[in-house]
Amino acid sequence: MAKVVEFHIGKGKTRRPSEDVEEWERRHLELTVKLPEQYSEEDYHVALTRAERFIDDWLQSEMPHVPQFNPEDLMKHPWKGKKDGKGGYLKGSTAWGWDFKDQFSEDTIRALEKTSPLVIDDFEFTLGETIVQAKKKKK
Repeated sequence: MAKVVEFHIGKGKTRRPSEDVEEWERRHLELTVKLPEQYSEEDYHVALTRAERFIDDWLQSEMPHVPQFNPEDLMKHPWKGKKDGKGGYLKGSTAWGWDFKDQFSEDTIRALEKTSPLVIDDFEFTLGETIVQAKKKKK
């Protein structure tokens, strides 16, 4: 009989946040569980049960509702960088940049207020008191 070294388990959940919202929310989580070199059948079943319970708990947790906004407002924004020494700023980027909060749409600011940091692709956007900051997400 072949020995199991690791197993993958995944589950998903789709729900409608409320009757007055058209869009459904989907969540999915997959885990990879690596087993120790020496394990019993009971150890395997305990690991499987724990992984399934972890996913179930995560799926049951409250899904944050992020207001609708255009992510391009953040992704294509002309970010500021460091001061240039002449009273202005060098060019920034989504990998590292910032700008004043009033340079973004109200929808974008509401989304950042609800979920900060807001992650889009490999970038994090954080709302401060007066600025929005962009940076590359650490892996």
